[in-house]
Formats: sequence, C-alpha cells, structure tokens
Amino acid sequence: MKSKQIMAAVSLISVVMGSHTALAGTIDVVLAGSANFGSGGVGYYSGSVAPNPNSTTNLVGVGIGGDSFTSLNQSYDFSATGQFNTWCVDIYHWLKSGGVTYTVDTGANLATSLSALRPGNPDGTMRVSQLGQLANQVYNSVDTKDESAAFQLAVWAITYGAADSFGRYKINTTNSGFRVNDTTETSAYGIMANNWLQNLGTTNYTGDYKLTYLNDGTANHTQDMVVFTASLPPKLITVPEPATLALLGLGLAGLGFSRRKPG
Repeated sequence: MKSKQIMAAVSLISVVMGSHTALAGTIDVVLAGSANFGSGGVGYYSGSVAPNPNSTTNLVGVGIGGDSFTSLNQSYDFSATGQFNTWCVDIYHWLKSGGVTYTVDTGANLATSLSALRPGNPDGTMRVSQLGQLANQVYNSVDTKDESAAFQLAVWAITYGAADSFGRYKINTTNSGFRVNDTTETSAYGIMANNWLQNLGTTNYTGDYKLTYLNDGTANHTQDMVVFTASLPPKLITVPEPATLALLGLGLAGLGFSRRKPG
C-alpha cells in the first residue's frame, strides 16, 4: 500500500515538474519604474559605479535600486500577479524603457555568463550560489528605498566584485571588480549592503528563494536581470503514515456502517 502511495505521489510531482518545465521560454515585459513592494515604486538613489556602459574604469552616474516590471504573461511563478521586481546583473548596458522580450533562464546559465565576464575565482557558479545566500539572508525584509538600493549594490558586488581571501565582497571606492563613489560607499544603504555582504559566508543556500535569470541573449538591447521568488514549501505532497491510514480506514468503515443502519 505504502509503495503505491509513494509512486502516486512521485507521479504527481513529475506532472508538476513537467508543467513547470513546459513554461520555459520567453516573457514580454515593460519597465514600470523602481522596485514596487506593494504601495508604489520606492525610487532610486543617485550614485556612480564602475564598470558601466560608458567605461570599464571610470565612474559614471547611475540610479541605484531594484526595478519593477509588468507583464501580461502570468504563467511564470514570478509573474503570476502581472508585476514583479528585478535586480540588474548587467552593468555593461543601460536598462531599456518600453517593451522588452527576455529569455527566462536558470541560475546555471547566469553562472556561465558571469564566468565569461569575470574569469577566475570566485567562478560564476559560486557567485550565483552567493546571490542565493544573499536572498536567503535578507530578501524577505527588503521593502524600502534604502533596502532596495542596498540589495542592488550587494548584487553588483557579488556578480562583479573581487572577493577578499575569505571570499567576502565590500562596497568601496577601490575594489578592482566593482567600485563606487565616496558618497555611495558612506551612505546608509552602502553601509547596509556591506553589513549584508560581511555576513554572507555564514548563510547557507537553503533554497528559500529561487533565482530566475532574465537573459537578453546576444542582442544586448537592455540589461540582464534576476528575479527572486519565494520557494514553495518543501513538502508539496504529504504521504500519510500507516497509522494515519488505518485510522482513516476505520473512520470510513464506521461511516459506511452508520449509513446502512437506518435501513
């Protein structure tokens, strides 16, 4: 009995996974402005970063914070409401306004892209894992302008920054992979990002948040982005224990007896 129930559960899980796989493809989105956590866009902070679309070495002004996208395609878990927040993982292109088509991709593909852009250690796979660690650590509390800017800075530091001997990143004016101006380094959100990054190594990647990579491919019309979606509870299907099944059987038998009794 138990083996049949387990097989049934596995079959149902396979159907769910198959449906999820079938959704893989593209999504048409529109940039709606800054990250929106439920009551409108929180806005951006102005800062300067390098590299950027204009230079690999000179600081250039950018808006710092997450972005909000809207889409009529609600078939993905992250787009189910028609609006979702995204975080830039591409500082070599400007984000395009208006409609854009993205390939909905995986963290493994982002890892390949980052390994090509930032060869050496940490490699792309480690950087993607660290993005997951960052999300697990703080993402459920990110909902203000400061936190939005801090999270975007931390994402940039992980995707492009040079790590120290302990594998940690730091938002500062001298990092050889990703650096900022003085004002950004000493800002409240810059300090917040550094606090998160300093604790990154103590946070396990438990999979609390799933990373989806929105890939512009070779067109380079806009920036590549990532989306973090809260994972479903690990136990989607509960297989009853034998004792529970026995009690259920007795209950059903009793119900059957009580229904026959009046006749």
